[in-house]
Formats: sequence, structure tokens, C-alpha cells
Amino acid sequence: MKTILKTGIVGAIAAVLVASVAVAGGQEPQRRGPGMDGRGGPGGRGFGPGIMRELTDEQRDQVRAILQEERGREGRGGDMNLRRQLEAELLADVPNDLKIEDLKSQILAAQAEGLSKHVEVQKRIAQVLTPEQRAKGRERLAQARERLAQAPEGRRRR
Repeated sequence: MKTILKTGIVGAIAAVLVASVAVAGGQEPQRRGPGMDGRGGPGGRGFGPGIMRELTDEQRDQVRAILQEERGREGRGGDMNLRRQLEAELLADVPNDLKIEDLKSQILAAQAEGLSKHVEVQKRIAQVLTPEQRAKGRERLAQARERLAQAPEGRRRR
């Protein structure tokens, strides 16, 4: 009876995992990492949409230098490798709970490190901006939050 229950639980976890991968695969790919992709300025969504268009040439050069320096540092591939290891362990015939917990801890540590790096880069970029530009960025972020709050439930990002 215990074997049937364990098999059922593992099967349910595997089904949820496969379904989440399938759903994620059908979504628009996320644009991550430092960059000026038009979706919120330098570093992704850091300072509100369009901030790069409002910078002087000198400020753009400074921001690009900061981002280029960050790109030269160690990449974020380790987090994805850990996630793949976790998925493989979850799909094992007999998942090792200790290994799963260890991988979860390693993923959380990698995410915390990535967030710390992101915050540090954003702080450096914010110092390139004038007080007026920072104020305008705050205003745009507030407007974006307001639009999100007013969006129909199906159109909100999760």
C-alpha cells in the first residue's frame, strides 16, 4: 500500500513538473540580465520604460560601461544547471529527498547572489542619472504599478 501511495505521489509531482514546463514553454520568452531591451531601460525593468531614451550621450556611455563590466563577470548559467539537476532528480524513479533539498538550497543561494549583483548594478546606474531623471523614473514606475492594478486578471503578469 505504501509503495502505491509513493508511486502516486511521485507520479503527481512528475505530472505537475511536466505541465509547468509545457506551460512555460508556450509563454513569451523572458528577457533577462543586463541589457537595454526597451522593456524598462538598463538592466531590464530597473528604472521604468524608456529611461535610456532620456539620457545624454555621456550618461549612455557610462551606463553601457557599467553593463559591459557586469557582462564580463561570471555568468548566471549555474542557476539553470542546478534547476536541471533538480528536475532530473524529481523525475528519478526514486527521488532522493536530501538531494532535492540540497539543490533547492543551492538554487536559492544562486538567486540571492544574482539579486545582489542586480541591485548593485542598478545602484551604480542610478548614480549616473540626474535627480530629475530619477524622479521621472519613480513616477513611471508608479504609473506602471497603477496600470497593472487596473489590468484585467488574465492580462496581469505573474
